[in-house]
Parts: sequence; structure tokens; C-alpha cells
Amino acid sequence: MTINKFTMMKTKIALSLLLGWLGLPGFQTAHATTFLQFQSTALGNGWFQYQMSVMNDPFFTKADITGLSINFNNQITQSGDGTNWGYSGEANGYSNWGFTNGIPSPSYQTTFLVHSSETSWRLATKNFDGAIVMFSLMLSDLHPGYAAMTANGTISQNIAGFANMPCLVPCNPAAADGSATHFNFALKLVPDVNINHLIQTNGVVSGVDFTWNYASTFLLQGSMDMNNWTSIAYISSSPPETVWTTNVSLNSFGQFFRVELVGGEVANSLPSARFKADIANSSITTKALVASATPQITRCQLAGNKIAVNVSAQTGETVQVSAVDSQGLIQQSQNVTLQSSLAMVNFDSAALPNPVYFKVAAIR
Repeated sequence: MTINKFTMMKTKIALSLLLGWLGLPGFQTAHATTFLQFQSTALGNGWFQYQMSVMNDPFFTKADITGLSINFNNQITQSGDGTNWGYSGEANGYSNWGFTNGIPSPSYQTTFLVHSSETSWRLATKNFDGAIVMFSLMLSDLHPGYAAMTANGTISQNIAGFANMPCLVPCNPAAADGSATHFNFALKLVPDVNINHLIQTNGVVSGVDFTWNYASTFLLQGSMDMNNWTSIAYISSSPPETVWTTNVSLNSFGQFFRVELVGGEVANSLPSARFKADIANSSITTKALVASATPQITRCQLAGNKIAVNVSAQTGETVQVSAVDSQGLIQQSQNVTLQSSLAMVNFDSAALPNPVYFKVAAIR
């Protein structure tokens, strides 16, 4: 069936799922693309295993994990992937690892083992209480915050940042919280969509209402069994709320519906759904060509209770280094004039969002 008419109203979007319930069309918010999975396991006798799986996330043309720190009490010893990772020591209660032999491209998996004299454990969930992962990223234009992150053409598409990840950590018996021996955390650098409701009259589904912060392109799909999905239509949005409707019943596509983010803002003439993969591939590959733009964020790292951000620019150039949230909104900024081609700027970690990105712009 071809949908030849639709209307669009104000919008807001991301990757999400609409589900049917007991045979009646309905919805439930699902998850955005997973950037990284972090599994922590208490093996017994003070041994803990941490397994990090880095995914191939289409919202980034480059995704380098530059460091991992875990809050770990009374450490006795540790081991990890000796091929690419090296243990860089323990400071301020954190065990730290970094790459020593080049950074592999996603997807890949790395496992660390750490031994503590404490044989009890708890689930660490607060900021800087569990694990911290450092990353260096190159945004693809599929990323919904791409326009905000690269505004005015003065900001490098390369950004660095970090995220706090809850995990199991050793503790004394009095602090044990009864957590299970295994915990899995999925890190998403693109937030979930807020789906409001399906639009229906007397059981006939004719559209969808959802919210998101960016102008983007979405693909509406339907399914009978949540395994096989049929593409229905592209939806082009603009903030803050999208109400998309058609004059044709969508019930023949199934009782389960989802809205999938496939790119940034596009022209009014939307392509056929069969070209979705071509859009994604062309968008992802074109942006790697400008990675060498100046100035750049080269990395960030823990420095006591602060985050040290490394900047590369021309000697004598004045730049603004900003900490931004997932929506590209600036949370903190500092100006610095480089005395050489490299500079370091420290940020107060306690006041930063999770995850946080760092970007740099030349001040003209």
C-alpha cells in the first residue's frame, strides 16, 4: 500500500519504538543507539571482571575510547588486554587504563580483571563513583546535535568527552547493598526519544505524536510480530513536537510501530524508504575528510577532581573551550590563548552533565 497523503505539524525526535499491547495499538519508549556496553561481574574472593564492548555507532564516523577509570578500593592486582591496553596506575581511588598500541576501530570487546582485598560489593551509580570512560569522537551529520556542535563553521567536528557508568565495585561488608553478582550498563550518547502516543480513531491508527530537540529525518515502520518490520514513510521534523498523520489506515502494517532516526534535516521532498541505507552510508563517509580542521580537542583525562581537556591550535591563537551536553547546549566555557601549539584547560567535573562533550572554537 502506498501512502500518498500526509500532513506534518510541529516536531521533535530520535530513535524509538512504538509497541502494541494486548492486541491494541499502543506505544512504549525504547532505546537509542547503544554506543558502548559495560558489564561488571563479582567473581568471588575479591575478584571483579569488567567487560567493555564498543559498538559501531552510526552517529559517529570516528569513536576512539582513550581511557577507562574504575573506582576500586584496596586493589591487590589487575590484568587486562596486553595487546592494546596498559594499566597506568591508581590515583585518587581510581584504577586507570589507556591504549598503548593504537586504538582499534569499533566494534570490539575488551576484558579487565581486578582483585581487591574486599570480598563484598555494591552497585556504584553516582557520578565519579563507578567507572568513567573517556572518548574522542568525530560526529557524522546523522547525529542530531551536529548542527549545534559545529555552528558557524568555527568548531572542529572532532570532540572529546567522558561518561560516568554505573558498575559493581568492591566495598567493606557494611556497605554491601545486596546487588546481584552481574550488572550490565548500556551507554547511549544520543538520548532516547519521547513518544507521546499513536493517533487513532475507533481503533484505526493514522499517525504518531512524538517529541525531540532537533530537526531530523525519521523512518516510520510497522510490524505484526516485532521481528519483521515494514517501512511506511519518512517523517521530516522540526522542534519541539511532531504530529504526523495520513488519510490511510496504518493497521495493515501491524499493531506494533516504531520511529527510527535516520539522519539530519532534509528537504521537503523525502526519498523512498528503500534508500534509507544509502542515505546513512553516504552521510557517514563524507565527514571524515575534515577531521584535520584547526583548532581541535585532542583528548580529555582525569586530573584529581577535575577534567583536563587538551587543545591543539596555532601558537598565539585564542580559543573558547566549551563543555556541552547531549543536545549541544553549553554548560561551561573557558577562553585560553595558546603559548604553543598545545594547551590544557581544566573543568570542574562536579557541575558537568553526563555524558559531556568538549568542543573548541576559534575567537576571531
